[in-house]
Parts: sequence; C-alpha cells; structure tokens
Amino acid sequence: MEELKLWSFVLQKLKNEVDVALMLVPHSIGSSPGRQGHSMAVAADSEITGTIGGGAMEFLQVEECRKLLKINQSEIVYKRLVHKNEDKALWSGLSCSGEQTVLIFFLNSKDIPFVESVVFALDSNKKILLSCSSSENLKIIDADPDSPDYYYHFLNENHWEYQFVAGKRDRVFIIGAGHVGLALCRQLFFLNFEVILIDNRKDLPTEDHEAYISDKIITNYKNVATFVKSTDKDYIVIMSFSSALDTLILSQLIDKPSRYIGMMASETKAERIRKIILNKGFAEEQFNRVHTPVGLALNCKSPAEIAVSVAAQMIQVRHSVI
Repeated sequence: MEELKLWSFVLQKLKNEVDVALMLVPHSIGSSPGRQGHSMAVAADSEITGTIGGGAMEFLQVEECRKLLKINQSEIVYKRLVHKNEDKALWSGLSCSGEQTVLIFFLNSKDIPFVESVVFALDSNKKILLSCSSSENLKIIDADPDSPDYYYHFLNENHWEYQFVAGKRDRVFIIGAGHVGLALCRQLFFLNFEVILIDNRKDLPTEDHEAYISDKIITNYKNVATFVKSTDKDYIVIMSFSSALDTLILSQLIDKPSRYIGMMASETKAERIRKIILNKGFAEEQFNRVHTPVGLALNCKSPAEIAVSVAAQMIQVRHSVI
C-alpha cells in the first residue's frame, strides 16, 4: 500500500534524525497530473518517495523542498501551481492546462509519535482522519463514519483547511479462487483494494497469494450471499469454475448493493446465464448492471492479462462520477 510505504519512509528518516518535507495535494482542477490525495515525501538526505504528479512540476517542487530543508523551514508552505505558461509566478513548469494546490509540511524528530500513530493505523488496516490548516500542522482527529474521503475549504492562501482519510481501501469480493481469481487478488492488492476471497474448495493452494488477501472464506456457494455483506461502495467479481455455479452465485448477488458487479464469461455463456436469470424472475435492468463478459476488451489470453483487464475496468468505475 503506497500510503503505508510513504509514512514508513517518513518514520524511518525521522528516527535517523533526517528531517522530511511532506507534500500533499488537497485540490486540483482540469487535467492536472497531480490529483487530490496525492502525496510525496522529500528527505533532507535527498531521498524521495511518492508523487505529486511527476514531470518538470514535481522536479521543481522537490528541489524547492530540498532548499527549504537546508534552511530549516518550519512554517507550512502553500503553493498554487498552474500548468500553463501565462503567469510566471504561478507556472508549474508543465503546459498540460489545469492546476493544483500543494501544501508542504516540515517534520522532524519531534513528530515521531504522530508519524508512529499513522504508521501503526495503516499497518493495522485501519482508517484514520488527518487534518491540517493554515494555522495548524497535521494531526489525527476523531472520524465520523460519514466523514468524506477528502474535505478542502479555501478562503485564501492564508486561510484554508484540509482533511483526508488515510488507510481507505475499496473493498472487493472475489468469488472463485481459480487461476484468474488469484491473479486478480494480486493485481487489486497493488491498486489499494481490500480483497475478500470466497471459494467452495478447502484444498486450494492459495499460500502464494495470502499476502494479497484480507480474508479467505470457504463455503458452499448456496450460502455465498451470507458472506457478501456489501454496500454501494463495494465491488463484486464472480469467476467460479462452471456456468451452473456462476448462475447460482449471481442469482444471490444480483440484488446486492455494489459499486460494481462483474462476471467472467464468454459472450455465449453470458447470454445463456442471462436467459436463466430472467426466467428466475429478475428484470432485464438488474442483469444489465452486471459487467459480463467482465473486463475491458483487450483480447486477453493468460490469467494475468485477464486480471489486468478486470482491474482496468474497476479502475474506470472507481474514477467515474457517481
């Protein structure tokens, strides 16, 4: 998980008495490469991790952080970066249009307890709410279950507030631990998904994939709905080893709340299952919400390629406007 990697980097540097500049992107407009939620750490020994968008813009901001670390800067820095060469004072170095805001915080050994708390939460797969403002450095605050992932309130560069959830992962239920299912577990782990794997076989060799799976459930597929306690923010992917099982699973999950539901199938198999589902009394609109054949049309052959196509489709949904 990239967040854990970044904060662990910061913690290690601080413990080694190396100060760190932490850049956060609280706001972006248009085609800016740096998006809300991006973050990057620059250590006084010149090592870096994370990203605020890349390219010349990122290079210039990293160099700026290094200069500020050398003069022991402590006050928060607010920067508006415009990706268009019209105003030299605001130009980011890019010409892709759009703009982004960058906040720079300076951390030293006194911040170790705070950073340790962040790392502990992320390493424990817990979500935390971080807050900062023009007058107050980063801190952990109590999170309401309905807290938005990001909140940015701006009056002017001397009066702003930013809150964001760290440790947030989209949850996906993968039903079917075959070759493609396991490849998808791995792929989605690196895309910051919390993976719950469900299968009906006790003797599956999944040891090589345990690190990518938050929870593994073995159950008769007749009971699958009991274990898929999804919300409208969750993802569901069905990829068992037979049409009959896929039909059984889909008939239980087709009405479940979800952000995305997909089923691995050829066009012929998908049409056959569609007819069975409709004969069971489900409406055409209910079946039409199912992405099947699942994944983007990439002419995939191997399990790893299919996993990439499914993950790509899920990312497409993740970043669509609801």
